[in-house]
Amino acid sequence: MATATAVMLLGIAGCATAPPHTSEKAVQPVQVSNAELLQRAGSAIERGEFGNASQYLQQLEQRKLSNSERIDQLLVATVLALKSEQPDSAEYSLERLQSLRDQATPSQDARISLLRATWYGQRGEHYAAVRERVFIAPVLQGTLANSNHEAIWNQLMAMSEEELNDKSAQNTGTELGQWLELAILTRHSGLSLDDQIAALEQWRSRNPLHPAARQLPGSLAYLSTLAAQRPERVALMLPLSGPLAASGQAIRDGFLAAYYQALEKGQATPELTMLDSQGTESVDQGYAEALMTGAQWIVGPVSKQEVVTLAQRPELAIPTLALNYGDPSPDNEASTPANLYQFGLAPEDEAIQVAEQAWADGHRRALVMIPEGPWGERIFAAFRDHWLALGGELGETRFYTSQSDYNPDIKALLNVDDSASRNRLMRQLLRQSTEFEPRRRQDIDWVFLVAQPQQARQIKPTLAFNFAGDLPVYATSHVYSGQPDPNHDRDLNGIRFCDLPWVLEGGQLYNQVEKNSDSGQGPYLRLYALGVDAYRLLPRLPQLQAFPDNRLDGETGSIQLDAQRRIHRQSECAIFRSGRPALLSQQ
Repeated sequence: MATATAVMLLGIAGCATAPPHTSEKAVQPVQVSNAELLQRAGSAIERGEFGNASQYLQQLEQRKLSNSERIDQLLVATVLALKSEQPDSAEYSLERLQSLRDQATPSQDARISLLRATWYGQRGEHYAAVRERVFIAPVLQGTLANSNHEAIWNQLMAMSEEELNDKSAQNTGTELGQWLELAILTRHSGLSLDDQIAALEQWRSRNPLHPAARQLPGSLAYLSTLAAQRPERVALMLPLSGPLAASGQAIRDGFLAAYYQALEKGQATPELTMLDSQGTESVDQGYAEALMTGAQWIVGPVSKQEVVTLAQRPELAIPTLALNYGDPSPDNEASTPANLYQFGLAPEDEAIQVAEQAWADGHRRALVMIPEGPWGERIFAAFRDHWLALGGELGETRFYTSQSDYNPDIKALLNVDDSASRNRLMRQLLRQSTEFEPRRRQDIDWVFLVAQPQQARQIKPTLAFNFAGDLPVYATSHVYSGQPDPNHDRDLNGIRFCDLPWVLEGGQLYNQVEKNSDSGQGPYLRLYALGVDAYRLLPRLPQLQAFPDNRLDGETGSIQLDAQRRIHRQSECAIFRSGRPALLSQQ
């Protein structure tokens, strides 16, 4: 009511004029104090009334303010810009605050740092956000200190493993460096739950006075509970016969490789039961058999249709880690059983990651070549939706069939045919020969390709033949067989693609599995990685569910759980050089 009255009085004052020939004193409008305007702006932001908050701040901008009042006004303006997702406005306010920082009170100075950290985090500059928060942490108290403590950890968890290692080497012996060391041992892909608990205790003993040693952040305090609650009996329900037998056996062998590795280290391991999902009449019968064994968890099934069947159940008797995905629900997490988790090698995740990588590399308008059929359409839909959401554009899409000559499709995609047609028309109009060099369309700056190796080996040179050799090509993991073949893969040089760390980096367990397999992992090597991560993930799923911002670095990529308990992966990215994949992170 007071606000409305003040506005009304100001309105009347702006419209009325004093009557002539009067000695009475004119009525002056009520002047709202600077402090009151600041309070109103802050309250409006809390209510989500960003337009009103902006008006109050504009009034303050036009007033003569003390340095302290100007700092408060800019602090509120920064909060408004961050909450309304206007990063440029936030940056402008923060720059003005920086120029006044030597006149700020300790409380104002702390708020400046916290807002700078929030701004860095929104921009994806997670290390800068961590550095700012660690710097200001000693002067914070109470709930502000606790929230900053957790924010440091959340920003560390958002950094890549490569960046963590790089920044840790730059900050050895400092409090910031110790934070980074803690994040590295938590994210390390080769560490089991027991390994991480042991490494955490060693870190705490080396750094007993560190803030994170006194108060474990995020999910770290949860590790001992996870270890105590991990399942003692697990049933693997995999296709060990029939058309999917090779896939099921690869997953099983990967799972067992991680199991025996843990056993060799003296770590607690569950009792395992193997069930052939193809040897039962239905997924319900398989489920009943698992229950009869006393299993506390089921890993499987693999068939998409069986996962769809489980997802349609109102509830499941025991927690289940399905190794495929049912159809995603547009509703919410309540639409699938609360203890059903879905984990697989979804190509949609790779398509999304390719879109993000191309966008980060500065590309904005794409051509798409993708296989014809439901599988290709699924990948295209995931890519298209994410690419457009980022702000990218699609030049044209070509759904191709497997063939021996891709030149007609590529010429049409690049509009080279149109260029030649225009030349013929020009020659007819001029009735004389003209010098002509075919050219491709110029309105696109990269190509998204989904293709198997034998297809890509034809498509990439054909792009160059049609004057598109300078166009960057990005692909999903399907472009790489998984086995180095430089003689044949030289035709793939320059293609960027994302694939599993298991494939691109190898490692001790990879080499062991390769050695123990009769003919190597062959075309099923990615399924071996799925089995390894299924074993290691099993005790960690409650952690990922309780802390949805957390990631675990596994053999299949950086793993995160969404609200529908579907696991998403972010893989490594590489580029073909001399016919071999080279990690982009090492370029």
